[in-house]
Amino acid sequence: MIKRVYYIFILIFTVYSCDNFVVKKDNQEEVLKEKWGEIDKNQVDKPPSFDACIDEPEESDICFQNIITKHIKTYLANHIISVKESINDTIWVPLLITKDKEIILEDFVVPEIIASQVDNFESILAESIKSLPSIKPAIVRSATVTTRYKLPIVIHVN
Repeated sequence: MIKRVYYIFILIFTVYSCDNFVVKKDNQEEVLKEKWGEIDKNQVDKPPSFDACIDEPEESDICFQNIITKHIKTYLANHIISVKESINDTIWVPLLITKDKEIILEDFVVPEIIASQVDNFESILAESIKSLPSIKPAIVRSATVTTRYKLPIVIHVN
């Protein structure tokens, strides 16, 4: 009798524990969505960079910003801009660096003090962005990604 109870107990245990032994196959799309949600989209493994910044991997962000700032400053200095009042303002330039190695000036609103005195400031800025040297896009987990940056540029015109 004890033997029979023992076999019944093992049979019941086996039947109810089968779910624990089944290997569930995860849907690839569900796993991808879950992992994508875990990625911090504001953090990149390697930020975008220019060829000139390769020698400075520790300070690539600073080099990146300096190249853009110097390029825009030089480009603006080559244009004759006449103003009625002096301008001393900081503007934030929104840039989109695509995974296809393009730099795009996003929706940019020229501050009123600059717009009232320099008619074509936005087009000059857009031209300076287009004339930047070729760029390497940001990298996240060995894949190139599109990133957004807002760079401050000080405008000082007498």
